[in-house]
Amino acid sequence: MKKNSDYLEFPDIDKYALTENLSREVLVKGFEVEKHYHQLLKSERNPEKRSLLYDEFYSKLLPIYARDNSKLSGKNPKEKYVKLFKPELKNKSIVDFGCGQGFMLQSIDDSLPVKQLVGIDVFIPTELKKNSRIDFVEANIINYQPAKHFDVALSDNVIEHLVYDDAKTHLENIYRSLSYEGKLIIIMPNRLFGPWDVTRIKDFSQSGRTPAQGGHVNESTHSEMVKLLQEIGFTEFSTIIPVPKLKYYLFRRIRVSYKWITFIENSPLIMKLIKSIKFKGECILKFPVLLIADK
Repeated sequence: MKKNSDYLEFPDIDKYALTENLSREVLVKGFEVEKHYHQLLKSERNPEKRSLLYDEFYSKLLPIYARDNSKLSGKNPKEKYVKLFKPELKNKSIVDFGCGQGFMLQSIDDSLPVKQLVGIDVFIPTELKKNSRIDFVEANIINYQPAKHFDVALSDNVIEHLVYDDAKTHLENIYRSLSYEGKLIIIMPNRLFGPWDVTRIKDFSQSGRTPAQGGHVNESTHSEMVKLLQEIGFTEFSTIIPVPKLKYYLFRRIRVSYKWITFIENSPLIMKLIKSIKFKGECILKFPVLLIADK
């Protein structure tokens, strides 16, 4: 049994443990594994070797957090996003790159009429392979190119797990997979309010002052993502009004230009003001990166 003094390196471990419903011991073990592979992935220049490192990393990490199954234990956590992006998803052919446990695709299938649903990930749980309504493909999402084009591609909390060069290759392949006037929907945490991985056991301030040291090797911002997507060939960008909870209900049909939020991100004074607005010690506005990019 570890003593409190054993966790001095992790001053915010209890806060994070409460949000994740995980023990201190599990979080520290996870952090040690994530930090080790974070350093290996960031320093490895060979893409083939990085690909092997990703596989090795997650094969060791998933058993630690016991999140290697696809069974829901309650309300689907992706339901809110399906409601939010209903105008983009309804009656479309959709591919989810990095589909994980398949929750997003299952929620879409439960609530919207669509042409086709395809999920791609390096590991597909056995339970998902039995689904007759969704096609699940086991493949490396960085280099994978589907045989057909899709109306919509989803990237849900994936890009932050890929080093920059791999993220760019991944997005280039997504671009090629989209049909004429296809759309890419990106969901990812905003680095300016990070860290968003297990590093939060060290810093849960949501201030952006501590860089992610775990599985998030590439946390980003709206500004940085738009720049990268423009280089790849995407032409139009919109986002959601980032008001917590209300964006999923009152504002869910409203699309606005990305430019106002990039202006805020690049204004130190406004960012300082926003980060000072807290409820129970937590920032109210965290500006998650929610982008709709048009081909």
